[in-house]
Amino acid sequence: MALIARLQAYLRFSAQQQYETVSVPFFTLFFHPTDALTYFNYAIPDEPSCGGLGASSSVLRDEFAARGRYPRIEFIQEFAPQLASALRAAGFVEEARQQLMVCTAEAYRPAPEVLGLTIAELTHTSVVSEVQDYLNTQRRGFDAGSKKVATEGDAEQFLRMIGGGRAFVAWLKGQPVGVGMYTAPFDGVTEVAGLATLEPFRRRGIATRLTALAVQRAMAQGAEVVCLTAADERVGRVYERVGFVGYATMLAYLDSLSA
Repeated sequence: MALIARLQAYLRFSAQQQYETVSVPFFTLFFHPTDALTYFNYAIPDEPSCGGLGASSSVLRDEFAARGRYPRIEFIQEFAPQLASALRAAGFVEEARQQLMVCTAEAYRPAPEVLGLTIAELTHTSVVSEVQDYLNTQRRGFDAGSKKVATEGDAEQFLRMIGGGRAFVAWLKGQPVGVGMYTAPFDGVTEVAGLATLEPFRRRGIATRLTALAVQRAMAQGAEVVCLTAADERVGRVYERVGFVGYATMLAYLDSLSA
């Protein structure tokens, strides 16, 4: 199977491990059981050629509406090159365009140590309090003003989701300062995701170190290709230090008719 198809199949597999699934023509829909956040509820195309979406877009909208969710579609542009124009014709608008990067064993480069930094590794057997540290650090890394605190239920759900993957918490001066994870490999492919560093500790090499460790562990577990999504070129340069290269474009479309 060509790498683009393997990457899209992996993203579908990964979502299946985390969310409830519903099949409609051309798409698999993924729904978070409790959280209506847009990024946790989305559809992925099942095949490269969707043609004219026709009635499929109405069925898709109905499924999202029945769960109080906002229709969102994520896909690799090179996997379904005609889908973007079909979505626009059906009333969807482009919400995000990001770089999909990949790293192989041949390209991988270890990251330098960060003085005083220690990294704890979490698995599906880790204790709840450790996972809460991970989730709280991730939230504050993405949103410094967040006041939400991870509950035991949040941590238990994360432990169910992580499966054969691993999560990492970077500690410096007695406090968690950065996090990242990779998901269970599928067909030799895995993804590094959820990388976040608290604002006062950025630009010290912590994200690079977490990324390198995640890649190293994933490849030791059998991954041949590690992928991730970079929000922009500046972020992409962090990953290039570990051996990632730009490979494809990730697109996200939102439904303008359900606003």
